[in-house]
Amino acid sequence: MKIKKIDDYQSWYIESDNTAIIIDPWLDKVMQPKSNFFINRSRDQNALIDDEMINKVSCILISAPFEDHLHEKSLKKFDPKTLVLTSKPSEKKLKKLGFCNIEILKAGNQKCLGDLKIKTHDAGYPYNYLWTFSFEIIHEDKILYFESHVDTPYRIRQKGLKADCAILTSEEVKILGLLRLSNSSETTLEILKELECKNIMIQGSDPAETKGFISYFLKIGKENLEIFERNNINVFKDPGSEVII
Repeated sequence: MKIKKIDDYQSWYIESDNTAIIIDPWLDKVMQPKSNFFINRSRDQNALIDDEMINKVSCILISAPFEDHLHEKSLKKFDPKTLVLTSKPSEKKLKKLGFCNIEILKAGNQKCLGDLKIKTHDAGYPYNYLWTFSFEIIHEDKILYFESHVDTPYRIRQKGLKADCAILTSEEVKILGLLRLSNSSETTLEILKELECKNIMIQGSDPAETKGFISYFLKIGKENLEIFERNNINVFKDPGSEVII
């Protein structure tokens, strides 16, 4: 199973021998029209994906209903018959875009896609109240663990999860300085130790690049990728980074 970070933020392409999954695709340079004042982000280049990769996609996985996960313009590039796995709040938007093969995932669900299996878990607080989820993608005896926002070592230990690669945040963000929206590098290190995982791919990279009204309420901590390297954990953050497990 190959895991590829296809942009500078949080879009992922997962490929096995006969199955391809894309997670939270944002494919062009601007996240939202300029008229969108709540949240926006821009960059110099499009996502690292071509028509051949898009045509291979058999499943689109939308991990959260927010605009930086469910990017409507990018989703229009895919066949509307493509299977979409998501949470309930995303369903209405996806139907408006013409998607007709939508399945709602909840904690405890399992879904087989070719030679890949998806196992879903509840999301970390406070996102567990917002109809998002975390999940594993399993290929034979190899496991990718994905949590798009917040997690804790206790949750990992409680569920008995292990992974060969993990997609996790590593730059703490708090709204109003109080409510945690993503993990610090230090917390993520402890999560990786519980997972017994030696490969981390960085989710939600460089949150300070996200602009708009919401940015005035965010307090962003300092990322410390060196602590992973000091613990013999491989770090993958740049667009185009790949891990094969």
